[in-house]
Amino acid sequence: MMQRGARGALAAVFGPRLAGPLVPVVAVVAAFAVGAAMIAALGANPLTGYRALLEGAFGDLDALADTSLKAMPLLLVGTGICIAFRASVINIGGEGQMIAGAILSTFVALLFGDLPRPVLVPLVLVAGAVGGAIWGAIPGFLKAYSNVNEIL
Repeated sequence: MMQRGARGALAAVFGPRLAGPLVPVVAVVAAFAVGAAMIAALGANPLTGYRALLEGAFGDLDALADTSLKAMPLLLVGTGICIAFRASVINIGGEGQMIAGAILSTFVALLFGDLPRPVLVPLVLVAGAVGGAIWGAIPGFLKAYSNVNEIL
């Protein structure tokens, strides 16, 4: 069977066993090269730009904490979408589910803010999961009982 695209081209050069793992590596290198070309086209030094990017994201503990704080919701949503895809379910509502969970978590935290922390934190976490599940259940219910296309 003839493979097309990047994997096929890499398989022709490096062999089929190395082609799979090399695709993401080549993609990252190509992205850095395109970014460097864009920075250079603006008249700036690409190395200076990438140094500022790395220092801003990982330069000290505060920067690393800020990067982690912003990355965790994206990683959680991505993990949830991967699980759905493995189950052959298309889920393009991960961001909305995250926002619905955040809204319900905030509501519960404000409503029950007087509870002791060991009780409040699990309650807020469960509320967030329930909020996201309710938001995700809407297209699931429509697909299951009305045969509506879940991709809108």
